[in-house]
Amino acid sequence: MPTFHLNSLPKEKRIQMIGEFYDTVDSLKDRQEVRSFFKSLLAADEIAALMRRIEVAMLLSAEYSYDKIKKMLGVGNNKISSVHKALLQDDSGYAMIVKRLIEDRKNRLIKIKKEGKGTIDEKELEREALLFTPSSAAVRRKK
Repeated sequence: MPTFHLNSLPKEKRIQMIGEFYDTVDSLKDRQEVRSFFKSLLAADEIAALMRRIEVAMLLSAEYSYDKIKKMLGVGNNKISSVHKALLQDDSGYAMIVKRLIEDRKNRLIKIKKEGKGTIDEKELEREALLFTPSSAAVRRKK
């Protein structure tokens, strides 16, 4: 079976195809629909690879070095570099999602700390929110 390449299509068709994909994602009504769609569309490893890119973007946003990110997440320089280039763009979707994800993680951590009657220090919360990721813990356990 021949391999499909988006760039082999005329520009008008490429724009239409990409637009329809964005419209499809935008039409999803709630988290369950998003989950079902991406679970059907992508393999678990593909979803993990996308999430890993977001984690790289989070750590780069916090000014972690490439070496530190490689050690924490087990990713290579090429992946870190490509995410870094995207982060430097004015319209970076990474920057938008990093900000939202940090806030979501902070809220989850606050809830966890309140349930456990722990104290909440804002600077510590920011650091914990950055590192509150399942995959970095999995990499640390392997070593």
